[in-house]
Amino acid sequence: MVKVRTVITDSQVDPDISNPSTTFAVQYRHGIMRKNDALGAGTTPTVGQIANCETRTGLLIDWDAHEYRSYKVTKFASEAERDEYLQKAGKTAVLVESKTVDTGERKMFFGHSAKHLITTSKLAAATTANDEEILDGWYIDHERPDRECAPDFVHTEPYYVIGTTLVDYPDLAQLQHAGPLPTGMPIKLKVTSKRAGKNGVSRTITVQKTVEELSDSALSPSLFELPKGFRENPQLLRGHSVSPLK
Repeated sequence: MVKVRTVITDSQVDPDISNPSTTFAVQYRHGIMRKNDALGAGTTPTVGQIANCETRTGLLIDWDAHEYRSYKVTKFASEAERDEYLQKAGKTAVLVESKTVDTGERKMFFGHSAKHLITTSKLAAATTANDEEILDGWYIDHERPDRECAPDFVHTEPYYVIGTTLVDYPDLAQLQHAGPLPTGMPIKLKVTSKRAGKNGVSRTITVQKTVEELSDSALSPSLFELPKGFRENPQLLRGHSVSPLK
């Protein structure tokens, strides 16, 4: 069980939108089952997900409305599959150069030793030299809650481990990485994305994630069951992604 606090700050945001914004989530992992409860700014779950990694099916749940709908769990494409997709679909692969530096600093979190790693990613094109993404985090050797049932290769490929917002759809990022990969569970992670904005004004978005609770105690199987009395709503939260912010 992991409880995470997320704080998002945007340098360009409408005045009627909270900035920075703070949300909380609790994630669970037990065998083939995954669960995520979004708490919003409070302590009571509002929207949840329950996923079965064996059947690759999930439930999106509105705890307040007592409604749910089914969905298919995300399929992760391997590097070879992404290359094949690019060739067949005629999409563009954008080269992103990333580098991770181990600062040598160590701290204890929840009884685990954490290493301090800083990863910097930039677009290889000289015309976009001002765009960059920095991941500044403390990582422990511990599996992640992984609510999307990610296969093993996801934890060793830079495309997934680092990720990037520097490349916009429909283009795909092709990461060229140097240094150690920032693997493991980030206990404290600050992601700073700098992009060229409108009228030449740069935009900076900062996402700070902090693990506030971590427990390896046994979980009850009933935690991953849909409560009785919930009704199916095929239109529940249509247009909203059920995938997490990386």
